[in-house]
Amino acid sequence: MLDAERKTNLLDYKFSDLFVSSDSTIPILARNFSGPGVEPGVSGATVELPDHLVTEARALFADIERRWAAERFPNEFSVSYGQIAFRCSRIVAPDGVAHEPRASDLAEQAKEWCLRRLDGQHLTLDQLGYPSWARDELRRVGQAPGMVLVCGSFGSGKSTTAAALFQDWVGTHGGIGVTLEDPIEKPIAGLYSGGRIYQMTVPERGFGDAIRASRRWAYRYLFLGEIRGETASRELLQISLGGPTVLTTIHASGPVEALMALSNFAAGSNIDAKAVNDRLAASILGVVWQNLNRGKVKIRYLSFRGRNVESMRTKIADGKFRLLNDDLGFQTNLRDLGRFAESF
Repeated sequence: MLDAERKTNLLDYKFSDLFVSSDSTIPILARNFSGPGVEPGVSGATVELPDHLVTEARALFADIERRWAAERFPNEFSVSYGQIAFRCSRIVAPDGVAHEPRASDLAEQAKEWCLRRLDGQHLTLDQLGYPSWARDELRRVGQAPGMVLVCGSFGSGKSTTAAALFQDWVGTHGGIGVTLEDPIEKPIAGLYSGGRIYQMTVPERGFGDAIRASRRWAYRYLFLGEIRGETASRELLQISLGGPTVLTTIHASGPVEALMALSNFAAGSNIDAKAVNDRLAASILGVVWQNLNRGKVKIRYLSFRGRNVESMRTKIADGKFRLLNDDLGFQTNLRDLGRFAESF
């Protein structure tokens, strides 16, 4: 073992996720791993955790399993370790574990976890690495009622971008901002020039009730943590029509796919898709997709401002989402030519 390795600890390294098993014979895997003596690899790559970090990682995992038992065995929760928070998600089917499993069952079954690192550090909109046209436009849309989606793959920095944008809106335009998250990923609560942000931890299953209750709080901005459910999606679309500027994140491979995913979530199996798409068409302001590769950010932005906006909204209302790829290509070409004002 190198001397440098002996002097480093787990939090000296960067990584987005740890994959840990209660079976100590199974190696611990780290995604997007880099640090002392380790160059960043391909974005999303997973490697075996170096030997000199395993003992510390196992100690962290022991604390997590104790917390898991103390909280009556939830499949997802968050913990703090030093200055870093982790969102701990058990890798198990939703109905694959009882709320109060027997001790014998726990002893016999290996438990697999994904530990998502939630860094307390947050960036400003101007520090994200976005081009100036994108920063200016995203700042500008915060003045209008409606909804903005931030999308990308796992580990693409969606939460960092959403927190930076939300802070910027409140700091630039003023007013009250409220976040509903499970768990809180970026600590942005506090006073800003002309406004304030309140952050609340709300279990994902309670997003719908929380959005309904929040209508009485007279905020200008609402941030809802990652969209993953039917009820939250419907309530989000409804409140986006009611006056505030709403921001949320969603997993998707591009701006058009993000709109399709949100529509599918909200429609579920029992709701009229046309009614959902009408709300989505009326409320959407813009969709930003981003990807991180070796620390460099790449973005695509679909704007719902400008001369083609009515035809774009009609495509959504009619469920013809794929046709929006033509609009995305048109806007992107204009930006590549430096004709930014014409692309919104």
